[in-house]
Amino acid sequence: MSGCYSVQVRVIARTAAVSLLALLGVGATSLLAPSEAAGEDAVVLDRIVAVVNNQILLESDLDLWMVYDETIGAELQKLQNPTEEQLLRRFVELRPQGLDELIARTLLLGQAPQFNIAASESEVEAYLQNLARNAGLGGVPELKHAVEESMRYGTWAQYRYKLREDIIIYQLEAMLINVAVSDQQVLDRYRALSKSEEAKLEVRRFVFRASDNPAERDAVFKQAKAVVRRLSAGEDPEALAQELEQEVDSEEIGRSSVSRPIGERLFAAKAGDVVGPLESGQGYLVFLIDDVITSDVLGFDEAKEQLRAMILDEVRDKGRSDLRQQLRARAHVDIRL
Repeated sequence: MSGCYSVQVRVIARTAAVSLLALLGVGATSLLAPSEAAGEDAVVLDRIVAVVNNQILLESDLDLWMVYDETIGAELQKLQNPTEEQLLRRFVELRPQGLDELIARTLLLGQAPQFNIAASESEVEAYLQNLARNAGLGGVPELKHAVEESMRYGTWAQYRYKLREDIIIYQLEAMLINVAVSDQQVLDRYRALSKSEEAKLEVRRFVFRASDNPAERDAVFKQAKAVVRRLSAGEDPEALAQELEQEVDSEEIGRSSVSRPIGERLFAAKAGDVVGPLESGQGYLVFLIDDVITSDVLGFDEAKEQLRAMILDEVRDKGRSDLRQQLRARAHVDIRL
């Protein structure tokens, strides 16, 4: 969040209750105004927005969290040249969402002592140094100055405290959320994304069928190897096909039309290559690559690590969501927003 959003949101963070109640015309007690119910001399400095197990969350906690929460910031950024009234209205609409995330953080942090998870000063300092480096700043002192100048993140102490919590939550989630992505998941995603866009090959396929009998399979394998040698030496594939009494018309294949092991061998080849013998359920296959039809889609070998990272993020997000739901289901949560 930057520009006018930063200015407006930090004003909201400081005077949210007064501004929002005034905007909505609610005659309720604000954080900074006298409470009629409590008498003219009484001043309400804060109020409870939720009780999570035995921990109280205050409106000031929520107001500060609202300017930390990147999801809230992204939602506010969607407003096109908003007036202050429009921004405040959207802000109050997002407060339940912000409170849900604050409750989730509270529940997660409540699990940390059980697993002896904490964040040391050296870990916080290393995190700050990394943030400063990524922001192109000279070091932690420059980062501290930027945070204090922005007025967005509360005090420097509040900012450090939030980062300490982030480290603890990261360690806790790494312990409790077991995520893994199989090669098959990556291949399935590649096939789903590429579909008709995938690279294709024009090939001629020689098929050598064999039973489960070991001796017969060995003999058929030797025959297939001999065909590979003859094709590689430049023999006419049509003449060889007639000799073998096979039809080897040119066909177009994609990764999704062959098994993964066969696809890996075929799509690593180039035009003119002979690939095989490749074992199949019915015997052995030999392919002559006539042409490689390229596309704008990255090859599987090029795309697989990017796809693996994408799926890993999705699985991790699902794990985070499931963990939050489980903790919420077991907790006592009294929302008073």
